[in-house]
Amino acid sequence: MALAPRFILGPATILLFALPLLFRGHEYLLRLANEVLLNVVIILGFVVILGLTKQFSLGQVAFYGIGAYTVALLTASAGWHYFLALPVAGLVAGSIAVVVGIPCVRFEGPWFALVTFAFAEIVRILMIRWKEVTGGAQGFYNIPRPSLAGLQLTAESHYFYLFLVVAMLVFGITVYIRRSPLGRLWLALGEVPHVVAAMGTNVALQRILAFFAGSVFAGLAGGLFAGYTTFISPDSFTINHTIYFLTILVVGGLESITGSILSVVVFTLLSNYLLAFYPWDLVLQGLIIILFLNFLPRGLGSLVPRLWGLADRQPAPADDKA
Repeated sequence: MALAPRFILGPATILLFALPLLFRGHEYLLRLANEVLLNVVIILGFVVILGLTKQFSLGQVAFYGIGAYTVALLTASAGWHYFLALPVAGLVAGSIAVVVGIPCVRFEGPWFALVTFAFAEIVRILMIRWKEVTGGAQGFYNIPRPSLAGLQLTAESHYFYLFLVVAMLVFGITVYIRRSPLGRLWLALGEVPHVVAAMGTNVALQRILAFFAGSVFAGLAGGLFAGYTTFISPDSFTINHTIYFLTILVVGGLESITGSILSVVVFTLLSNYLLAFYPWDLVLQGLIIILFLNFLPRGLGSLVPRLWGLADRQPAPADDKA
C-alpha cells in the first residue's frame, strides 16, 4: 500500500465524490454504494481488533447494535441532533467495550471468541426483552432522518456523501494506526505477545485500547445505519452478521486494509446479485469463498503489490498488510 495510493488517491477521491452524478437515475446502484461504505466502516474495526492484535472477537455486531440504538434513543426520544448523537454513539460503544474488555482480554483464542459471543447474545436478548427502551422484537420505528443546514437527508446521494466522509475518516485513522509505532506494537502483540510482555508493555491495556478503537468504529457504523433506515430491530444484529463480516475480513486478508476494502466491494455485490439464484445463492457464495481461500490464501490484499508491479521489490509480507 506504500506506493499505490500516491498515484491513485487523488483520482480515486474525485471518482468517489462524482459517483452520485455518474449513477444519477440509478438509485439501486447508489444503494449498493451506500451498503459498501457502511460495511467498510465496520470491517475496518475488525481490521484493528482481529487483523492487528489477533483478538478473535465475535461481539462486534453487539457494538454495531449499541451504536444504532444509541442514535435511535438520542434522536427520537431525547430530541438530540443526529450529528451530535452519531459521535456519542461511537463513544458509548467504545466505553462499553472497555468495560467488557477488562475481564475479556485475559482470555485468548477460542476462549476470547466464546466470551465475546456470549456478550453479543446478551445484548441481542436485551434488545428483544427491554421493550420499553428498544421496542422489543418489533423494533424501533420513526428514527428521525439526519438533517444538515436545514436540508433533510432523504435521497440515496445524500446518504452517500455522509457515509463517504465517515468512511474516509475511519480509513485515515486506521491507516495512521497501522503505520504508527502503536500499530507496529499491536501487530507484534498479535504475533508474539510473550515477547511484547517481556519488554515491559502492558499487554492487557494495549488489547483494551485496540478493542475500544474497533468498537468505536462499529458504533459509528450502527449510528449511520439507524439514520439511514429509520428503523432498527434485533434481527439486524445477529451472529449471522458477525460471520458475514468475518468472512469478508478473511477473504480480504486479516491485516490488509486495502484487501479488506476490496473484499467488502466484492461481497456486497455478490450478496446482492446472487439473490437472483435463490435458493442457491448461499451455496454459490460459499463455493466462491472456497475458491478465494484456495487460490488466494493470503487474501485479496496479496494482489495489491502484484497489480502494482511491487511483488519483486517488496517481498516482505508486512507490505501486503498495509
